[in-house]
Amino acid sequence: MNDTSDTDREAAKGLSPYMTDTPADLRDWFLREVLPLEAALKHYLQHNWQDRATVADLLQEVYVRVYDAALKRRPESTKSFVFAIAHNLLVDRVRREKIIAIEAVDNLESLGVAAETPSPEAQKSARDELRRVQ
Repeated sequence: MNDTSDTDREAAKGLSPYMTDTPADLRDWFLREVLPLEAALKHYLQHNWQDRATVADLLQEVYVRVYDAALKRRPESTKSFVFAIAHNLLVDRVRREKIIAIEAVDNLESLGVAAETPSPEAQKSARDELRRVQ
C-alpha cells in the first residue's frame, strides 16, 4: 500500500495542494510575489539570451506561463518556480531555433541543454578554420 497521497506529491513538486483562490486572490499574489522579481528575471533573461530585442517578449511569456500554472496550483516557492519557468522557456527557444547564433553557443552550458558536442580535435579544427575565414 502506498502511503504517499496526491497532496504530498503535489507539495513535493512545490505546488500548493489546494486551490481556493479567487481571480482577485491570484491577481494579488501575482502583484505581491511575482512582479517584484521582474528586475532579477530581466537580468537573468538578458544574461542568458543574446537577442536583447526579444527579452521583453520572453519576460511576458514567463509571466503568462506563471499565471496559467498558478490558475491550477499556486507554487510554494514563487521565486524558484518563476526562474524554473524562465529556464525552461529559454531551453525551449534554443531547441526550436534552426540556426543558433555563434554568440548563443557560450550560454548553452548555463542553460543545461544537452547537446552532442564534437570531439576536441573537431572543435580545434573548426576554430582554426573560423580564424582563417575571419
